[in-house]
Amino acid sequence: MAQREKIIFPVIYMLHYKPISGCEFFRVLEREGYFVGWCRVLERALVKDSVVKCERFWLACPFRKTGLQLKG
Repeated sequence: MAQREKIIFPVIYMLHYKPISGCEFFRVLEREGYFVGWCRVLERALVKDSVVKCERFWLACPFRKTGLQLKG
């Protein structure tokens, strides 16, 4: 996690609102007054459009399905 802390998030990741998703692999990071969606399956930040999809369509997300399979 320490390495991720050093990442500088460009504008394509920054949200003005705190996103909410029912996905157990979705996480929200707060940076400099902005919010960034993080996918634990992909282990990377999500661009704004992907965050919106994660909020709305998380049940059908192929990354979530993969995460569930790996989780066992």
